[in-house]
Amino acid sequence: MPDAVYFAVSESSKNKILTLSKRFGIKVRVLQIVKQVELPFDVKKYLNNHFDWIVFTSSFGAKIFSKKVMEKGAFHHLVDTKFAAVGPETAKTLVENGLGVDFVPQHYTTSDLAREIIVSKGAKVLTVRSKEGDNLLEKNLSERSCYVTRLNAYEEIVRRRAVSLKKGDVVVFGSSYILESLTKLLKNVKPEDLFALAIGPKTLSKAKGLGYRIKGNVKTYTYEGVFESLREMINEL
Repeated sequence: MPDAVYFAVSESSKNKILTLSKRFGIKVRVLQIVKQVELPFDVKKYLNNHFDWIVFTSSFGAKIFSKKVMEKGAFHHLVDTKFAAVGPETAKTLVENGLGVDFVPQHYTTSDLAREIIVSKGAKVLTVRSKEGDNLLEKNLSERSCYVTRLNAYEEIVRRRAVSLKKGDVVVFGSSYILESLTKLLKNVKPEDLFALAIGPKTLSKAKGLGYRIKGNVKTYTYEGVFESLREMINEL
């Protein structure tokens, strides 16, 4: 049994993970691989073009956008606009900041979001993203005849220090970008020396491709789902 489970995540996830650690009785160590930094943008400039949907792929992006709307008094631009969140944590952030939520996909992935969201042909969609995120969400929505505008609301800056782990450690990856970043920072061990869990099939597939040992399966793509899987996984190690 490992001494602790390492969570390779963004800094905004730390408090959530530590709270779940206490609830599930699993010791964790949080590796803050990236720092999320807000990028400047004029929210009114975007909202002057009325959008039918605004799509959020992270709690951090939802928080930044909501803050800008409040600061600029721009709520009136959002009349008849619907809001989509990739998962329950992002949805919770939207509700807490007064925007509400109209759609969350069944499996909490951007591909499911793009496929399941109910949009009319020609709908105008704004996606609020990380600068480092891929363009598959926008591509999939465009293929459904939506007019898509992307807003890079923040960037993720990778730490520079090497990461020292030991053979047999368990690492949970919060995103593909963090997975790739940590892999470059590994010291003393290789991916095949580590067990990995990932939030979402895309990150899991990349972890396999990089050689990480996959043991256990996250059924629900949330941190609660990760801890449920960890409880089963740890007992088998």
